[in-house]
Amino acid sequence: MIIDTHAHITDVKFDSDRNAVIQRAFNAEIGRLIEISCEMYYWDRSLELLKQDNIFVSFGIHPIDVLKAVKNDYGKLESLICNEKCIAVGEVGLDYHYDSSKRNIDAQKESLGIQFNLAKKYNKPVIIHCRDAYDDMLTFLKKQTNVPKGVIHCFSGNLSQAKIFVELGFCLGIDGPVTYKKSDSLKEVVKNIEISKLLVETDCPYLTPQKHRGKRNEPAYIVEILKEIANIKGMDLEIVEKVTTQNALDLFEGIK
Repeated sequence: MIIDTHAHITDVKFDSDRNAVIQRAFNAEIGRLIEISCEMYYWDRSLELLKQDNIFVSFGIHPIDVLKAVKNDYGKLESLICNEKCIAVGEVGLDYHYDSSKRNIDAQKESLGIQFNLAKKYNKPVIIHCRDAYDDMLTFLKKQTNVPKGVIHCFSGNLSQAKIFVELGFCLGIDGPVTYKKSDSLKEVVKNIEISKLLVETDCPYLTPQKHRGKRNEPAYIVEILKEIANIKGMDLEIVEKVTTQNALDLFEGIK
C-alpha cells in the first residue's frame, strides 16, 4: 500500500473528473489519500470528499490566506479538527516567497501560533508549509514547548536545515521536484536523511514529477517520487514503499 500524504483533490482543476482521479489512485495501489484542506472556501467541499472510504483530511489556514481569516473562521476550524476523519492540522506555516506575503509576516506568525495550539489541544500532528522562511520557522519551533509531531511539507531547504528539523522530531515531505534534473540540493537531502524520516506526497495538482511535466499532477503519479527516492538511496523500490507507508501510518495515527 502507498499513501499520498498531501493532495488537494478538492481543487477546481479536478472538477471535471475528480472521481476518476481518485479511482486511478486506488488502482495504482494508493491505499490512503490525505486531503489537505487549507483554504477556507474549500472546507465544506472537503467534508463531502470524506464520505468516501480511505480518504482523510487535514484542516488548516494556509499562511497566504491568513489576512482573509476572521475570528469565526478559527472557531469553525476548531470544530473541523474534531471531525473523526481529520488526522492533522495544516497546512500551516510561513511563506515569504511573494512580495504580498512579506507584508503580513506578523499575521502569519500569529496564525501559526493559534493553529499550533489547536494541534496541541487535540493531540494532532501538524503539516507545515515553509517557503523561503526556514530560519524563522526553526526559530519558532525552538521556542515551542511540547512540539507536536509533524512533517515539513514539500521540503526545499538545505541538508543542514533538514537535519535540524529531523532532530526536532519532524519528518520531511518529498514531492515531485526530487525528480527534476536541477534538484541537486534536494537529492542530497534525500540521500543523507534516514528513510524513516521521509514521507511521499504529490501536492497535486501541483509539482508534477518529471515524467509527466506539463500535465496536471495527480496521486497516481506518486510512484515516480518513490522510484527516485529508491534510486538516490540505492534501495529496492518495494522497501521504500513499505517504509514510507509505515512512516505515514506512525505519524497520522488516524488513518490506520
